[in-house]
Amino acid sequence: MLSLLDISTIYYLFHVMALNALLCEYRYPKKKAIWLTVAFMTPLAIYNSWFFVRFGAELAGQMCLINCTIPSLIFFWIVTKHRNGRILFTFCLSDTISLEIVYITRFIDDWIGLPDYWVLFILRLIAWPLLEFAIIKHLRKPYLRIQNMIDHGWGGLAAITLLFYILLLLMATVPYIINERPEYIPALLLVMVLMPIIYWNIAKMLIHQQTLADMRQKEQLLTLQATMMNQRISQYRQAERTIAIARHDMRHKFHTLDSLLANGNISEAREFIALSGDALIETQVKHWCLNPVLDAVFASYLAMAESYGIKIEAALDIPEELHVDATELSTVFANALENAINAVKDLPMGKRVIRCKCIQYPQLMIKISNPYEGEITFDSDGIPVPNDNKDLLRFFANFTDTRSPKGIDSSLNLAHGLGTRSIAAYCEKHGAFCEYTVEDGWFTISIVQP
Repeated sequence: MLSLLDISTIYYLFHVMALNALLCEYRYPKKKAIWLTVAFMTPLAIYNSWFFVRFGAELAGQMCLINCTIPSLIFFWIVTKHRNGRILFTFCLSDTISLEIVYITRFIDDWIGLPDYWVLFILRLIAWPLLEFAIIKHLRKPYLRIQNMIDHGWGGLAAITLLFYILLLLMATVPYIINERPEYIPALLLVMVLMPIIYWNIAKMLIHQQTLADMRQKEQLLTLQATMMNQRISQYRQAERTIAIARHDMRHKFHTLDSLLANGNISEAREFIALSGDALIETQVKHWCLNPVLDAVFASYLAMAESYGIKIEAALDIPEELHVDATELSTVFANALENAINAVKDLPMGKRVIRCKCIQYPQLMIKISNPYEGEITFDSDGIPVPNDNKDLLRFFANFTDTRSPKGIDSSLNLAHGLGTRSIAAYCEKHGAFCEYTVEDGWFTISIVQP
């Protein structure tokens, strides 16, 4: 018959695997990732539970590295998005936190001294759901965001957590279980106090790095918008110069028109008026919406699209005053349009089209669609994953060719790296809903801003 110690240990095995799954970002869609995790980790947990019951806690603890740690690490290495120091750091972090709960509950149970491990069982029964609730509620989203934004330094952090994990296992189980070596318990407790202190400082460092990354991204965005605004100003100045020339020539045109009418050349006069009207139309600066910041973004990107022969179908009902920061919202349009241009610019001319639609009532709703070729894959959060970074690099290189409007190449190069993660960050910050869909050869991003 299983004791409460056996049951609580089996309970621990399932929850430590769940903890790893919560802190990892999968490379597969959410449903597939869940099924893969359940299909692999459940038999592994059952095997380790059987091993613990069959051979006892001491041997199970000594064999934990081989029976549980290495197989589960290999599994998460295969299915997670970041196959580098990030997964090792995350894996060892969740395992060391789990070991702390195991040892602390055991020490408290021994200290209180009630029979049959009732204290240990109740503490573990409460501790794991509380820990997982706190992770889901407060830690998971920011931690996944940090993993995506910070690319360097994970190897050193992984080494720290790996050493802590090995140290805890050795101190607690070698040469035999720590409860039979009470003189070593103070040393183990000191390590268990030191570990969360170091983890806390690692967390502060990661948050600082994320803050710096956010600042660099905002700096790039401001530079991008400044470039676009300068382009818009240049367009207005060019229009003003054209209008000044037209005004200067107006007196001569009126004189010519008067001569044509005086001589009875009515058809020539009408043709002359039509040509003069066409010249005035060319002085107009095209406006896409009322908000000046977003209008500048649309002007730059849609001018680039038109230079590639891309047909623009736009209906943009965007007011001058928005209830969200137009600067931040411009990142959404800039990245979505950039991705759309990249997807269609090399398609046959008849398929080069981008559809943009935006309405402000009852809510601000945005939809940008474009045809595509090839295959689009999505991560666990439903966000498209680029299949080939080389295509993206070629895309930005193409902005410097002779087809590009003057000045647009530099602004779009600055946009490199913002991508769909920037859109996701905006939606998370402002509570917006974002959905990517693929249907009948069309890729669509839809955003609803409450």
